[in-house]
Amino acid sequence: MADIVSFGPRNSPKTGQNGIAHPSSYNKKDNPKRGGEDIANTGPAQSDVLRANQTIDRVQPSNGRERRADQQASLGAPQRTTSQSLNLDAGPRHFRALHGRRYRELSGEELHDELRKTSAAGVFPRLREALRVLLEDRGEKPGRKHYQALLLVNTSPTLGSAPGVARVLLEMEEAGIALDSATYHAVLKVLAVHPDYLFRTQILEELRQRWFTLTTEGWHDVIVGLLRDKQIESAIAMLQSARQVGIPIPPWLYDIIIYNLCDVGEFDEVLSMLRFRVDNGEQLISGTVWYYFLDMASSALHHTATLYAWRKRVETGYLNPSSGMCLNVLNTAARHGDRLLATDVIRVLGNRSQTLQLYHYEALLESYLPSDLPTALLLLTLMTSNGVQPTDSSTRPIFLHLRQASHLPRTALSILKKLRTQGRHIPIEAVNVVIESYIDQGEFDIALETYKTLHTLCPSGPSTSTFNALFRGCRGRKDVAMFLASEMVALKVSPDALTYDSLILVCLESSQEEAVDDGWRYFEEMRRAGWRPQRDTAMAMARKCCQIGDERIWRLQGDNDEDTGIERSLLQKLVNERWMKGQGGMKNLTLLDMIDTEDVWA
Repeated sequence: MADIVSFGPRNSPKTGQNGIAHPSSYNKKDNPKRGGEDIANTGPAQSDVLRANQTIDRVQPSNGRERRADQQASLGAPQRTTSQSLNLDAGPRHFRALHGRRYRELSGEELHDELRKTSAAGVFPRLREALRVLLEDRGEKPGRKHYQALLLVNTSPTLGSAPGVARVLLEMEEAGIALDSATYHAVLKVLAVHPDYLFRTQILEELRQRWFTLTTEGWHDVIVGLLRDKQIESAIAMLQSARQVGIPIPPWLYDIIIYNLCDVGEFDEVLSMLRFRVDNGEQLISGTVWYYFLDMASSALHHTATLYAWRKRVETGYLNPSSGMCLNVLNTAARHGDRLLATDVIRVLGNRSQTLQLYHYEALLESYLPSDLPTALLLLTLMTSNGVQPTDSSTRPIFLHLRQASHLPRTALSILKKLRTQGRHIPIEAVNVVIESYIDQGEFDIALETYKTLHTLCPSGPSTSTFNALFRGCRGRKDVAMFLASEMVALKVSPDALTYDSLILVCLESSQEEAVDDGWRYFEEMRRAGWRPQRDTAMAMARKCCQIGDERIWRLQGDNDEDTGIERSLLQKLVNERWMKGQGGMKNLTLLDMIDTEDVWA
């Protein structure tokens, strides 16, 4: 509200007889006069009415809010100034004509019942009219029930506020009305909608000092207020305390806590709470809560929570997850190697006749490792049979598994041969990953023999990736690399940038005199194809040129800002430090030394 200063310790609050802190800004408004009338000079009944009217005006929001203006416009009333909106007599005439006449026709008991309903619903205008009839027309003396209605009306999410409550409490102190348990609980209910941590703490402390006991609804309001304040740990502690003293926790409160815990990623706590509810026989947990829990847990790849929700809701047929959620669950299963969960996700997707894509197969394949290598390799053949061609990245989980032990590549090759005898189509990527594994373990000769027998497994022949893997194992064996290059030409396998990169490194490491020239020929051929060598490869070429005094080093310089060549300043520094030094102590410079550029970057 425009006329309210934030309630908090920075406002230097003053404290009344009940110990309630109030914003210092209210001091200007708490004078004994209102509208030219002196309360001290009026009679007892009149002063009580004026004080109640003053209280009503202070909790009534100003006309500056757009929502308030929209509400008045919808009732057909003209827009009013702020001073008019604070006047009890100034209100929508059409509204007063409708509700004021109806309220005057009600009995005292019915009118008090209407007062309770309008305050609980947070309807400010109706509360004003009901209080007008009670205090002005029927002459009731303002009492605790009227002030409690003024407190509860602040539960309106748009028009209520914690400072508004503080003003009502101040009026009660000035009127000499002691605060009872119902009043404190009304404040807690408002603070559940408009959280104020310090204000709530003070109210709870006064409840304790006065030996008032929190009601069941009071416990609930405190927990909700803490959640709104993002004091989630305090809310959980309060929940546990409520359980210990036997306070029943309604399902809606559990649901709110679960939503908040999911938003901050506390899935272990949510899982514990859901298990508690299920184990205690709660059967009507909201389907929306389960859906949100499964969605958030699978997005965070939390395996235990995802598996629990999947088994409780999806396997039993109560929840039909979306395709995106199924993919998240599949990725969770892949991350944690849960092949049973991954298989069940594929079952759900298959039931809705959804065509499985490459990312579905890749996640399913990863879930079978490291426990089930034969099935993982079988999936590669199934992918090909279903028209989904695996890529080199599809086999990375298999490669990471095969490199763990020296016998695993041989085991994988035996599995592929067995699958071939069963009539299955073996994709070249399956053989490539076995070759890569042999090379990674230093078994280049076995990898080369595997290549020579490749046609018995894959009639389609090798791919560019096959030769790239073999070239990486040819370091120091330029003759084998040239044989493989001639194989590529004969089989009409097109090279890529990585092929040229590997051949250049093979030539630079060779001890043959013409090897460097061969490397430059591959470099020129690579440039004509529109590629450049990788940074480390280019630096190795530059160092080799410095070692042998080769002026072709300047060809490595980038042509423009977008080129990936070496900067001229870096080349110049390298030349100044290493040119022709290779005739002496650097004669036996290794390839790793040539690639190492740490001193150049210094």
